[in-house]
Formats: sequence, structure tokens, C-alpha cells
Amino acid sequence: MSSRRTLILIAAIAIGAVAAFALYSYVQNIENRAEDRAERIPVLKVDRNIPQGLTGEEAIDLGFIVESEIPREFFPANAVRNPEQLNDLVAVSELSANQVLVEGMFVDSSVALVTFSQRVPDDEATVTISVDQVRGVAGLLVPGDRVNMLVRADLYSYPEDQLPPVGLGPDTPQSEGLAIIEIPYDSHGRYLYQGVEILAVGQSPIPRPGETVDAADAAGQSGLITFAVPPEAVQRIISAGEIYLSLVNADYEPRVLPMPDPYEVLPGEDPERLTPYGPEGRAE
Repeated sequence: MSSRRTLILIAAIAIGAVAAFALYSYVQNIENRAEDRAERIPVLKVDRNIPQGLTGEEAIDLGFIVESEIPREFFPANAVRNPEQLNDLVAVSELSANQVLVEGMFVDSSVALVTFSQRVPDDEATVTISVDQVRGVAGLLVPGDRVNMLVRADLYSYPEDQLPPVGLGPDTPQSEGLAIIEIPYDSHGRYLYQGVEILAVGQSPIPRPGETVDAADAAGQSGLITFAVPPEAVQRIISAGEIYLSLVNADYEPRVLPMPDPYEVLPGEDPERLTPYGPEGRAE
């Protein structure tokens, strides 16, 4: 056998050895990862829904919390593994079944106590108004909705012999030969505030994380609406007369909306308007 053939054979054997080693390492890594995933770690798990305020000891004694195991890859770093960690703690909110118990789900009772004042944003204050079904969106409002606030202002009253002329304002003196028209509005509808968030309906507040709001229950209390607004807005709201609420979309953007001109042609008689959405109506 020539030396050239010998070198080729040695090189082939070396390459084969390297490939075999690489294949072995690859398979070994796969097996190691599979073993890591297969390894199960003991944890504490919520077995049944835990009501807010239940103590840790009660949750364990009543079987709301049980021991379980999960694969290592799903093990949370802040998992609670020792039941004694729950001593003297209470559930901060309702906990759903099948959750792995982690730190923060149970806290000291003084922390878990939530007063209504804690729901009011910094530098704001509450104001509550009473509305009927007409002024309160037929009782459809729930905590967290946004509304526009409107008030009605009476128009200036003229003596019959001093009615304003067509197309001229109330300060224009009566001129001979001008026709007299009736004012179509009996009051001004004016925007007091726009995009005001409802903090509570009746005694149902905006739900905090982990809480839910019962829309039907809130609707049954819809006569009393509470808002959280800056203190100066509280003054204006309680200074207004009857307030009308208009529900708006969550994406509604406030904009300047002047009061109607009492001498205008009514929209339904104006070919440029006709409907609230323009002469062609609402776009499909």
C-alpha cells in the first residue's frame, strides 16, 4: 500500500471519529435536556377557587391549596414551596384553581385591606350625582365607562313685540320689514365636561386586578354615579343644574363642541347635514 493511500485512510478514520463524537455529544445534549424537562419539582397549587381575604392557614386546612409537581421548565422562580410561608397572610384577591402558588398571592392583612379612598387617583376627589333613566343612559352605565356631561341653559326670553329678526342675533334692534321666526330650541345643550370616567355606579366600583364587576348589579344601582375628578371640576359639577350623561366609546377623543345656534336651520332641513352623520347617513 502506497504512503498516499495510507494517509487518505488515516484522514478518513479521523474524520469518522470526529463525526461520531459530534453525533454522540448532540444525542447526549438532547437526552440531558429531555431529562431536565422530565424532572418534576414539588410546588403548592391552588386546587379550588380561593375567595379574597381567606387566610393561608384556612386555605391549606380546607383543601384549597394542595401539594403538586410540575416540570422544571415551568417552575417559577418565586414559587411558594413551604406552607409555613402563608402563616398570618390572606389572599389579596380571588385566586383561580390550577395556579401555582407564588409570592404576592397572599399578603399581610393590613396590605390586603383596600379602602375606597385608595381607588381615587392622586390629586383627585370624588363627586356623586343622581340621575334618572333619561339622564343616566337608561341605566346602562357600569364602572369604568366614559361619559360626556351636558347641562341645559335657558335661552333669553323676548317680549312678543321684541322678537329678534331672521338671521340676526338677539342684540340686533328690531328692523322694519324683516320677517319674524320662532326659535327652534327652548334651551342650550352645553358640554360641561367630556370623557369623564365613572369610578362607581351605586356602590359598585371599578374592579381592581383580580376582581370582576357585575354589570347587572351595577345597573340596578345606576341612579347614583360617582366620578373621580380634580377638585376644581368637583366645584363646577355640583354648581351645575341637572346633568345629562352621554356614553362614549373607549376611543372617544374630546374636542371643542360649541352650543347650537338658536337661530340656525334645523339639521334635518339643511341639505348639507340632514342626518347626525352627514347628508348620506352613517357609512356602512
